[in-house]
Amino acid sequence: MTQRSLSTLEQHAKEYLKKALLSTVEIDDTSIHSLLDLFEMVTCKKNQIIINEGEIADYFYFIYKGIVRVYYYKSDKIVIERFEKEGGFFGGNFTHLTKKPGVYIYESVEDAQLLKIKYTDLEELCNKSHQVERLYRVNMELFHVNYVHHLSLYKSLNTEERYAEFINNYGDVANRVSLKDVANYLEMTIETLSRIRAKFDKINKAK
Repeated sequence: MTQRSLSTLEQHAKEYLKKALLSTVEIDDTSIHSLLDLFEMVTCKKNQIIINEGEIADYFYFIYKGIVRVYYYKSDKIVIERFEKEGGFFGGNFTHLTKKPGVYIYESVEDAQLLKIKYTDLEELCNKSHQVERLYRVNMELFHVNYVHHLSLYKSLNTEERYAEFINNYGDVANRVSLKDVANYLEMTIETLSRIRAKFDKINKAK
């Protein structure tokens, strides 16, 4: 990739990030650009681990293109907690605050293009700019509210309802994630998932 195309790509990615941030909180141009200037573009190959188990995360990420699966090991088996897609953020589940090694693994499901910012740089800017600090805080609060909501919601749903909720949240990327990973995330067997998908497909075709 040439420097020119990379520069254009990074510019587009930062415009996308800007829109995502300003959709929650309005801040002045100087503050938002001082924040955007701290982000840098990185690319990840399919199945590349971005943050590994046992690491203390140094960076906070925004997904411009691609999907990231977040998982951990329980009794030597993978447990997928969630997927993050375009427009999403991730950053090691606050290990930069606890200073304790994380248990989660963040891995790209496909080739991905990310914007990343150092936590130390972000914290320094937050100390200097009340507007940036509020923007970061509000976005983290929204992420936490949505995270808790989905966790509690999934516990109350049966298998078909969980699949319907998955399609509602991840329908645009469902075919980009393996059936095995979807089944793992929904806590059902591949056979059960295949049966439910066939049922939903039949209903949709009949509409």
